[in-house]
Amino acid sequence: MLKTLKGRLYFLSILIVVPFYFFIYLSFDYSRTMVENELLKSALIVSNQAVENHKRLMTSTERFLVLLAAFPQVQKPHSETCQRFISEIAPLYERYVNIGIPDTAGMLTCNGTSLASPLDLSDRLYIRDAVMQDRFTSSGVHTDRTLGISTVNFAYPVHSLTDPKEIVGAAVAAISLDWWSVLLNSNELPENTVSYLLDNYGNPVASYPEKAMFDIPKRFNMVIRSHDGVHRVFVQHQIKGWDGQPLLTFMTGIAVDEPLSTIDKRYTLIATSFSMLVVLILILLRLFFLNSISRPLNRLTDLAMKLGQNKYIHAALPTGVKEMDDLQDSFLDMAERKTQAEKKIVRQAQTDSLTGISNRDAFNQKLSERLIAQSASDQIAIILLGLDNFKEVNDTRGHETGDEVLKTIASRLIACAPSAKIISRLGGDEFMLLLEDCNEEEMVALSEQIRQSIKEPLMASHCEIVVTASIGIALYPEDGMTVRELMVAVDQAMYFAKQSGRDAARRFSWELKEALTKKIELIQDLRQAIVNQEFHLLYQPIINQHGDVTKFEALIRWQHPDKGLIPPDHFIQFAEESGQIVEIGHWVIQEAKRALAPIREVYGEEIQISVNVSPIQLSKQQGEDGRLLAELLSKTTGNGKIHSQNGLVVEITEHLLMNSDESTRRALLAFREEGIQVALDDFGTGYSSLAYIMNYDIDYLKIDREFVQKLGEESTSETLCEAIISMAHALGVAVIAEGVETQQQADLLLGYGCDYLQGYYFSRPIPLDQVLVYQQDKILSV
Repeated sequence: MLKTLKGRLYFLSILIVVPFYFFIYLSFDYSRTMVENELLKSALIVSNQAVENHKRLMTSTERFLVLLAAFPQVQKPHSETCQRFISEIAPLYERYVNIGIPDTAGMLTCNGTSLASPLDLSDRLYIRDAVMQDRFTSSGVHTDRTLGISTVNFAYPVHSLTDPKEIVGAAVAAISLDWWSVLLNSNELPENTVSYLLDNYGNPVASYPEKAMFDIPKRFNMVIRSHDGVHRVFVQHQIKGWDGQPLLTFMTGIAVDEPLSTIDKRYTLIATSFSMLVVLILILLRLFFLNSISRPLNRLTDLAMKLGQNKYIHAALPTGVKEMDDLQDSFLDMAERKTQAEKKIVRQAQTDSLTGISNRDAFNQKLSERLIAQSASDQIAIILLGLDNFKEVNDTRGHETGDEVLKTIASRLIACAPSAKIISRLGGDEFMLLLEDCNEEEMVALSEQIRQSIKEPLMASHCEIVVTASIGIALYPEDGMTVRELMVAVDQAMYFAKQSGRDAARRFSWELKEALTKKIELIQDLRQAIVNQEFHLLYQPIINQHGDVTKFEALIRWQHPDKGLIPPDHFIQFAEESGQIVEIGHWVIQEAKRALAPIREVYGEEIQISVNVSPIQLSKQQGEDGRLLAELLSKTTGNGKIHSQNGLVVEITEHLLMNSDESTRRALLAFREEGIQVALDDFGTGYSSLAYIMNYDIDYLKIDREFVQKLGEESTSETLCEAIISMAHALGVAVIAEGVETQQQADLLLGYGCDYLQGYYFSRPIPLDQVLVYQQDKILSV
C-alpha cells in the first residue's frame, strides 16, 4: 500500500490525525486524573481532619489529666474523698464519658460512674505504662468496662504530694467515638462514600454509613473497584503510640463513579465530532493531491532517479505547477553542484590538512596504480622518514611549534626531491616519497641529501630548532611485489635506522627482516618461559685470597624447548625492551633466595649469592615493582632464624651508574638500608670516575674480564688493574676480578691485593646440586 502515492497519502493522513486523537485521549485522561486527584484530596482532608481532631483531643486530655493528678483529693484512690471528688467533676466534662483513678495495681474504686464492686484494670497496658514509665499514655480502641461502649482511654500518673517520686495511681479519662461520626456527617461527601475507624489490631470499630460492610482495599491513593461494584479511592491515616505501634487507623474511601461518568460522556461527544470532521478533510485532500501533485511528482521522481544514478539530465519541460517547476530547476542545479562537489571531496580526502601535501590514502592509491602499470623490469623506490624525538618538540615548545616544524619539513622534502611522483605525510612525524626509474645508489644519495637538509636549523615560533630524521629505503621489486610488502619493508628499514642511533638512512635487507622476525618470536617465547619453567640458574663460585669459596654469582640460562640453550646475551636485551625483565628479575631473586639456604648449610652462614639487577628493575624501585623487589631482597631467613647479614648481593653495571638519576640513587640507598650489599659490575668498560663509587657507597667493584684476560700480555692492563685495586681499597671498596682463566692471572691479581677472584680457572657456572658438592682445589699464594 505504501508503494503508491495514494497509499502514502492515506498513511500521511493517519500520521496527522493520530496525534490529535492522542491529544484528545491525553486531555480525557488528564480530566479524569484531575477529578480523581480532587476526590483523593477530599478523602485526605476528611482523614486529616479526623487525625487532627484526635490529636487535639489527646493534647487537651493530657492537660486535663495533669491538672486532675495534682489535686489532693486523688492522692488516695480507694478513699471516699476521691470517689466523691471524681463523681462531682465527671459530669462537668461532656467530652469524657468516664473519669477514674485506679491505683498502681490497676484496681479501680474511685470512678465517675458508680461501681458495684472494685474493677480490676491491671490488664490495661496503657495504665501499666503510665504508672511504670511515669508518662502520659493512650490506648487503642477498646470496650470500656464501666460503660460497655467503644472508647479511647488516656492515663497520667498520680504522684504523692509528700514524696513526688512516689506514684500512687493513675488519672484515667475515656472518650467515646461519637465525635468521628459527627465529623463525617458534617462533610458533604459523594454518594457511596465509606469510612472506617480501625483499632490497634486492624479491626473496624466504627463505620460510615453506620452499617457499611468493612471492605479491605487492595491499594491506597488510587481508584479501585470495591466488592459492591463501586469505584472508590481509599486513603488512610494512623495514630501511633510512643512505641511506634498504631493505636487508631482512619480509613476513607471516596466514590468516583458519578464524576467520572460525566467526563466519559463529554469526551465521547468530542471524539465523535472530530472523527466526522476528519473524514470530510480526507476526502478533500484526496482530490487536491491527485489533481495537483500526483502527475507532476511522477515527472520529478524520474528526474531524481536519473540524478541519483549520475545520469546526464536534459532540460525538462514545465510541469504546469510553479512549485514543481522550481523544484525541477533545483534538481538540475543540484546535478551540476554534485559533480563539482565530488571532485572537491576527492581532492580533500587525499590532502594532508596541515602541510598541504598528499596524505596516506593518496600515497597508497598512487603506489597501487604504479605497481599495476609497472612491469617487473621497472624499478620503483619508496622512502619513509620519521623525525627523531619529535615528541620532545611538542612537549617543550608546544603543538603549534610542532606544526610549524612539520610544515617546514614538508617544504624541504619538496625542494630536495622535485622528481618524486608523490610526497605524502602519513601522519604524526612520518613522511613518504615515491620515485621511479632510480637505482639503489641514487636512492641512498637522495636519502643522505634529505637527511642533511632536515638537520639544518629552522625557525619556528621565533626560536631555532634542530631536528633529525631516521630514513628507511625499499625498492620494487627486490623488497616487495605488493603495496603491503613494500610498506612493511620500508617500515622495518626505518626502524633499523632508529635502532642504529637515529639520524641515519638504512636500506631494507632480508637479513634485517629475518632478525626482526626472530626477535619478535623470541619476545613471544619469553612470555611463556617462566610459566613453562624454561629458565634455570647456574652458580659460579667467587674465591677469596685464601682460596675459600665466599660467594656465588647467580647466572640465568634459558633452555628453549625448540631452540635449545639460549645464552643471556641473546635474550636479556629483548626482555628489557619488552619490559619482561622485571618479572624475570623477580624470578631470579626468588630462585637465588631458595638456593641460599642449602648453600649456607654447606658453606656457612656468611656465604652470599650475587644477582644481576636490570636498569629497568632499578628505575621501578620506587613504584609497585620496586616494593616487590625490596621485599625479595629483605634479610634472608632459614631454619626459622634471621641472619645478621643479607645473603644476596645486588650487581649493577657501570653504565647504569653513569646514567643514573635521583630515582636510581634512592633505590640504591633503600638497598643499603635493608642491609643489601651492592657490587659494581664490568668496571672499566664505561670509563667512569671513581667519584661515583663514593657517591653511591658501593661495597664491591668487579674488574671487567676484558682487562683480566690481558694480564701477562699487555703492561697497560697490569697497570690499570693494579691502579683500580689500589684506588678502590683507598675508598674502602672490595675488589672482585672476573674472567680469571690462568694461574698467572690469579697470581698477578693477588699480588696487586685483589680481594676476590672469579673465572673458569676455578669453575664454570654449575647447577645447584654441583654447588653443594663443589671442592675448590686451586692453591693460591698471596
